[in-house]
Amino acid sequence: MCFPSSSDGRLQGNRARLGNDRRNGRTRLLKLIVAVSAAVAVGGFPAVVASAAPGPNTGFKFSAEPYSTNANQERPDFTYELPAGHKVLDQFVVKNASTASESFIAYGEDATNLPKTGGYGFQQRSLMHNIAVGQWLTVGTTQFTVPPGKELVATFQLTVPANASPGDHVGGLVVEQVKAPPSQTNPVGVNVVLRRVIPMYVHVVGASFPALTIENLTVLHQSPAFPYLNGTKVAVRFDLVNTGNEIIDPQSVTVSITGRLSGTIHKYIVRQTGAQQSRANPLPLQMLPGARLTLTEQWSGIPPFDPLSGHVSATAIDPGTTQSLSIAASTPFWYFPWIVVLLFLALVAAVAALIVTRRRRKAGAGGAPDGPERGSDGGGPPPSPLMSGAKSLEQAGI
Repeated sequence: MCFPSSSDGRLQGNRARLGNDRRNGRTRLLKLIVAVSAAVAVGGFPAVVASAAPGPNTGFKFSAEPYSTNANQERPDFTYELPAGHKVLDQFVVKNASTASESFIAYGEDATNLPKTGGYGFQQRSLMHNIAVGQWLTVGTTQFTVPPGKELVATFQLTVPANASPGDHVGGLVVEQVKAPPSQTNPVGVNVVLRRVIPMYVHVVGASFPALTIENLTVLHQSPAFPYLNGTKVAVRFDLVNTGNEIIDPQSVTVSITGRLSGTIHKYIVRQTGAQQSRANPLPLQMLPGARLTLTEQWSGIPPFDPLSGHVSATAIDPGTTQSLSIAASTPFWYFPWIVVLLFLALVAAVAALIVTRRRRKAGAGGAPDGPERGSDGGGPPPSPLMSGAKSLEQAGI
């Protein structure tokens, strides 16, 4: 089971804020380290601290979010810009709004690209495969219990390895509710696992290159027997891929078909209009490095016997630098109604065969004698005596 980024608005993150952090990243990071260092114990992770929790949240009976001692510094996620080989300490808070004590475990996890939406989400714990943020994150207290109506503040450390690749890396700090297993007397039941994920954006300082490509561009079409009567269904399918090492925000995609003789036959444009993806808005808010989104545009009606081309163009923005990206790709194809052509060729062959047959009959009729008489074996006049082998006129009786 996967938890997509669109299921929780906080999972979309605030990538644009990372661009501002890059301009004053060192100042912000220094303030963050000073603030956290003042709140944590020296020489290791502090013990979890319990305090009174605010009013209950809607939805889940617990929440998890970045901790801040100042309400004006509240953060929807963790955002860092660090050189390779550096580390940072930070804190998160878990609030229990239920009427009973709840137990939790906390761990790090890498974000997973979702091919169906082009966005990202987080896998269940048994399926996660950490190679970046989830592996770099160490929680000081991995398992704890929160009393009813209370909150707990815990610390974690993020250590970027010296060989970390530059660019954007996205993960999350996961707080998962722990429930007792079903009793032996009633083993049948559904085990619902509730998790809160705090997104974590880590930009490793180094060479950055935002890139967007269009791959596997294909035009699929039918060939009906009579294209002018029932139309031709056409589909343009392609992959929109983030091949760079930066998060990008896709803005628009344009799909069109043009003919050498017919001009532009069809054109369809989709633009980023919000967080909710739909047929009219298939683009995600963000595409992580390596993200791939397969899109298909389908319609009916293209002219036959015209060399055609399918065109796709896309635009995106690197929110960290506000750099605009654009890419285009084309593929030629030719819709040729073979059934109509075969019927036409069959008709031409039939007409040609009829003409040849009539000519042969006329040629055969033109070689026969014009008179009504025929030879002896055919009932015509008797052969001439000279033609019958007589040696002289006297012998022939003439």
